[in-house]
Amino acid sequence: MTEKMNKHTLSSEQTREKLIQAGVRLFALSGVSGVRTRQLAEEAGVNQSAIPYHLGGKSGVYAAVIRKITDDLAAVTDVSRIDAATEALTAQAQPGKTALKTVLVSMVSGLCKALLSPERALYGTLILREQLEQTENYDVIYQSFIEPFHKRLSLLAQLADPQADIKTTIIRAHALIGQILGFVVAQKAYLCRSEAKSVSEDELAEITGQIVLLSCRALGLDEA
Repeated sequence: MTEKMNKHTLSSEQTREKLIQAGVRLFALSGVSGVRTRQLAEEAGVNQSAIPYHLGGKSGVYAAVIRKITDDLAAVTDVSRIDAATEALTAQAQPGKTALKTVLVSMVSGLCKALLSPERALYGTLILREQLEQTENYDVIYQSFIEPFHKRLSLLAQLADPQADIKTTIIRAHALIGQILGFVVAQKAYLCRSEAKSVSEDELAEITGQIVLLSCRALGLDEA
């Protein structure tokens, strides 16, 4: 009996995962309104009835996709390590530029890896769709990933320039993030200019290096 239940649970988890993976691709390419439940089922290789049974319908699949994205992005950007490093900086009366730069490089590199890596290319597209055509799931993305990362980066900008007011540090953090999002929004233009079909791992390293360099300069940490 237990073995039968374990097999059922495994099958259920596998079905959910197939639907979520299919949802990532289809929702990124066509948006929520542009995807039919039949498409989801065919893409996932499951029976159409599995969608309402396992995830409560198309909206449930989309919600699960958003949750997967936020969880994956949090893991890739190594939130816990950055939080510990930032907390250590705030405990100091006057953090040194070298220590600030180390955390900044980790944050920027992590976000580049999270949004620009070939295996997560569709994540950025989905996040941008939510920025332009918000659904009830936008709050999940904002509260679970965007806001926490933005606050950490804003705090780092303030530590780098204690004389700056809060509004200025928020703008600076947003500008730094925008450097990365520029490669997400205008990726096709970049690929045309670089005469490439996709961003390779080597090219990602070069892009990350340039964005890190510009970020350090923007916060006055390039000489640290």
